[in-house]
This record gives sequence, structure tokens and C-alpha cells, in this order.
Amino acid sequence: MQGSTAGEIRQNVLTRRWVIYAPDRAHRPSEMERAEPAASELPEKDARCPFCIGNESMIPPILFELPADSSYGWQTRVVPNKYPALCPDVDVAGKNVGPHRTTTNYGRHEVVIETPFHNRDVPSMAPVEVESMIETYARRTSDLFCIDEAIEAVIVFRNHGRGAGTSLLHPHSQIVGTGLVPESVAHHEAAAAEYHRQNGRCVLCDVLEYERADGVRTIHENDSFLSWVPFAAQVPCEIWIVPKRHCAAFGSIAPRERTDLAAGLKHALQRLHEVLGDPDYNYVIRSASRQGAIAPYVHWFLQIRPRQTTPAGFEIGSGMEINPALPEEDAERLRDSR
Repeated sequence: MQGSTAGEIRQNVLTRRWVIYAPDRAHRPSEMERAEPAASELPEKDARCPFCIGNESMIPPILFELPADSSYGWQTRVVPNKYPALCPDVDVAGKNVGPHRTTTNYGRHEVVIETPFHNRDVPSMAPVEVESMIETYARRTSDLFCIDEAIEAVIVFRNHGRGAGTSLLHPHSQIVGTGLVPESVAHHEAAAAEYHRQNGRCVLCDVLEYERADGVRTIHENDSFLSWVPFAAQVPCEIWIVPKRHCAAFGSIAPRERTDLAAGLKHALQRLHEVLGDPDYNYVIRSASRQGAIAPYVHWFLQIRPRQTTPAGFEIGSGMEINPALPEEDAERLRDSR
């Protein structure tokens, strides 16, 4: 095929999954090529880190900043990703290439700098600091839908550790707004719609009610959220943090829910740190697409997946995960007995 692959999203016609091609991301700087130090071994400020105080010339213009009553002046910052997977400066347009489909890599890719401190990871943050992260996620999620009508879905995620795909040590998350509905988002919404059609209820509300009553897989609860290891966890020590209030869109989270989600997230990551020894992990906020936000059956939640196993031939060939740990035993390990 002639032409550059830069700036494309291609669809696998067999699976209907979209693949983003972003060659420029191969040039990202990586601190993870060196031995990965623990957060406690890092300095409070690193002169080489673009996210640290005083190094603002190393980052793109700041899109959003949550102020703080301290000498640092801010709690969180949001900047455009310097090596974005998606770009807002192209038109949304698709075409066919023989039996294949492709579209432009339209979208928005942002980085959330979670703290001014280079060595302050979530387990060691104060609750108010984690709440600032949650508020920033919610405000930028809502902002992206409001400022750009071409954005169809917003994905909030955090990569922690070399095996999870992180490239810089300074605590940060990412937010990606896509010009199409990713397959995973569409699949979740379709499954929820089918359950609602058959039962007249929200599937996640029903699961939450059952898990709360059963208790064997739950690990944490507060006024607004229940955390548990899912019944069919795909990986060891997977955790879902689910709002008790039925709501499709994460951006609609209430102030009290922000506080309670921060408590649930901090607890979950502390327990993973203590039980698994600071494992690599990814978390993602699974929220509604633009159209799904008005559906009565979508219910957002936060999913944490530790990177304890590596998919092998059977998993790739079958699409089925092999989990060597029982969810009930994982939940027992993760519950804080203190």
C-alpha cells in the first residue's frame, strides 16, 4: 500500500476492532529504560522531569489547572500529550481500502499531572490530593464533550509501572477523547442494553446489590461506592469500584461522590501495593459514550487490572483469559483486616 500510515485508525474487518496508528509515539522519552525505582527512592523534584515545578518550558501550554493553597500554587495540571495518539487538527473522515476500513486519527489526548511532587504516588497521597485527581478527571471529561461535538467517547486511564506502559515516573494519568466509539465501550453498552431489555433493570445495579449482600468478594465500602473483585475477574486481584447511585456518565459525579471515590481508589491501590508489592497496573474509568449517556441501562465504574500475568497463545487464539487465582481468595487477601 502506498502512502504514510501516520494519522490513521484502521479497522480489523474480522473482529471489527479499531487500531490507532501513531508512529510519532515511538519517539517518546522513557525513564523506564533504566531500573525502575520505588516512589520512596525518588526526589521531591527532578530537574529533568517535564512535569515538575520550574520545568514548565518542557511541556505544552497548560489546558487546565486546579489551584492549591500552598507554595506550589496548584494541585493538578492538564496539558496536551506531547506525543498524542489522536489529533484534533484533522477532519473526521473515513474511507474504504479494498475490504478494509480506515478513518483519520481525530481526537484529543491529554495528560493529567496528578501532583507537583515527583515522588508522591497515589498510595502515599493525602485523601484531598486523590480527590483533586478525581475532580480533574471529571471536569476534563465534561469539558471535552462540551467543547468538541465530534468527540464520541472519553477514556480516563492511568498506567503504573513499566509492564503497564508508563514512560515517565512523575505521577500522571491520561484522558483521550475519540471521534468514534471504541469497541470496548460499544460492547459494554450493548451488553448492558441486552440485560435491560430482558430484565428491565441495570445489570451493574443488580450485580452491586448481589455482591453487597453476598460479601465474599467485596473489599471496601463507603456511602457512595462498593469495591469488589469481580465474579469473573480476568486477572488476579482485579478490582471494580462501582457507584451505588445509578449514573451513566462519570462526568456527572457529585462532590460527595468525588470524596468517596478518592477514598475507595486510595484504599484499593494501597492494598495492591501492600499485598502484591507495588505491582504494575492499569486503571480505567468505564463511562458512557456520548449517546450512551442518555441510556437508562449504562452505569459507569472504575476498573483496576494489575499486570500479574501475560496473555499467551491460548488467550490470543480464543479471546478467553486464564486466571490462576480465584476471585474469592483474592478478595480475602485484599480486604484490610486492621
